[in-house]
Amino acid sequence: MKKRSLMSLMVLMALIVAIISACSSKNNNDAQSSSPSSSSPSSSAPASSAASGEKVEIQFWYGWGGPEGEVMEKIIKKFNDSQDHIVVKGTVEGDYSKQLTAITAGNPPDVASNFGNASVPNGENGANTPLDDYMAKSGLTAEQFVPGAIKQQQYNGKTYALPVAMHFSMLFYNKDLLAQAGYDKPPETVQQLFEYFDKLSKFDSNGAIKVLGLGAPTLPVYDYAYLFGGKFVDVDKNEITPQDPGFIQAMKQSAALYKKAGGADKVNAFKVGDWLSANDPFFTGKYAMTFGGEWTGTFIKKFAPNLNYGIAPLPYDENHPEMKGAASVDTSTFYIPKGAKHPDEAWEFINWFMKPENIAEFDAGIGNLTPVIAAIDSPLFNDAAGFKEFLDASKNPNLQSFPASPYMGTYTNEIGVAFNDVLLGKTSAEQAAKQVADKMAPEVAKYKK
Repeated sequence: MKKRSLMSLMVLMALIVAIISACSSKNNNDAQSSSPSSSSPSSSAPASSAASGEKVEIQFWYGWGGPEGEVMEKIIKKFNDSQDHIVVKGTVEGDYSKQLTAITAGNPPDVASNFGNASVPNGENGANTPLDDYMAKSGLTAEQFVPGAIKQQQYNGKTYALPVAMHFSMLFYNKDLLAQAGYDKPPETVQQLFEYFDKLSKFDSNGAIKVLGLGAPTLPVYDYAYLFGGKFVDVDKNEITPQDPGFIQAMKQSAALYKKAGGADKVNAFKVGDWLSANDPFFTGKYAMTFGGEWTGTFIKKFAPNLNYGIAPLPYDENHPEMKGAASVDTSTFYIPKGAKHPDEAWEFINWFMKPENIAEFDAGIGNLTPVIAAIDSPLFNDAAGFKEFLDASKNPNLQSFPASPYMGTYTNEIGVAFNDVLLGKTSAEQAAKQVADKMAPEVAKYKK
C-alpha cells in the first residue's frame, strides 16, 4: 500500500469512526461469545486442527493488488509450505469499510490488513482483538519494532495491530538545479530551506511560476510540528495540545513559504504533471526539491532514469537541533478482527510474518520500508532505488507517529481544516490552533478518565 494523501486518510478515518461507533456494542458482545482468544491465546496447539487432523483454512483480507498482491501471494505460499496444519487463503479487498461490515455481521476474516491510523479507533470501539497476550506467549515485544511504527497501534496498554510496512517522507533534491544556484549539498535546516527556495524558484516577466524551489509548496505540517519541537498530545496530562508552539510555528512557516510562491492564484496557475508519472514536476525539473516517500526512487528509476538527484532528511529548525531526523510515520498493519473464527491460527501466521527474513522479503518486494528493526539491514533492500537513505533514517529515534487515540480521526481532520485556513490566509495560526482546541474539547471529554 503506497502512502495515501493526508486528506484521503482523514476522510477514511472519519468514516471508519462513524461506522464503528454505531456497531461497537454488538462487536463486543459477539467477540466475547465467538472469540475465546480475545483476552488470551490458547496455550496448546489449535483445537480445531488438533481435533480433526486436517488443516485449518484461515481467511486473510489484504489491500495490496497488482504486482504488490503477487508479492503477498508469494509470501502466503511460503507460509503455507512452511507448516502442515494451517492454510492461509488470501483475498484482495481494498475497501476497508467492508471489514467493519463483516465484523458487525459476525462473519469477519481471520486476519486483515489496514492502515495504522485505524488501529486504535477501531480497537477501542471493539473491532480489533488486542494482541498483547499473543505477543507475550510468542516472545514478540514492542522493542523489536521501530518505536514510531508500533506506537501507532497502541493505546491504554493494548496493542491492536502490528505494523507490516512503514512510510515517512524525506527531501528529494535535483543536484543539477542546486549546483546552478551555487549549492553543492541540500539544506540542513528549515532556515536554509527558505534561502534555497528563494534562489531556486524562477518566475517569468509576468510573475508566473516557471520553477518552484520546493514542490507543493508547503511544509508537511505533522513532520514540521515535530521538527519545530512541538507535540500534539501531553501524555502525562492526558490532554491534546493543538496550541503547542511547535505546531503553530509549523503552520506559520508553511504559510510563509506558500506566500513566497505567490499564493493560491499563482500556485494553482502553475501547470504541472501528475504525481509519480512521466510528467511528475520533480522528474521534469519544475520542482527543484520536493518531499517524497520511500517509493519515489522506484518511480524516478522508471520514468526519469537520468535525473541527477539526492535524498536527505527533512530540514530541521536550527533552534531545535535535538529534533534532527524527525519525521511523521504512517504504517500498514495486520490485525485479528473480533469474532474471527480462527484467531490462534491467525496469530501464528502474523507471528511468522514478523520474522525478519519474512517481513524483509515482503517489504522489499513491494518497495516499502520495514518496521521490524532486525530487518532494516537485510540485503534484500540493496537493489531498491533510493532506499539506502530511508533505511538509515529508519534508525533515527526522532521518527514519530501521530499520537494514537479513539478520537485521532476527528483530531487530524480538524488539524487539516485549520492548516488549510492558515495556508489560504483565512485566519492566523494562533486562531486556527484555538479553533482546533475548542472543537476538540467535547470529543476529548468523552474519553477523559
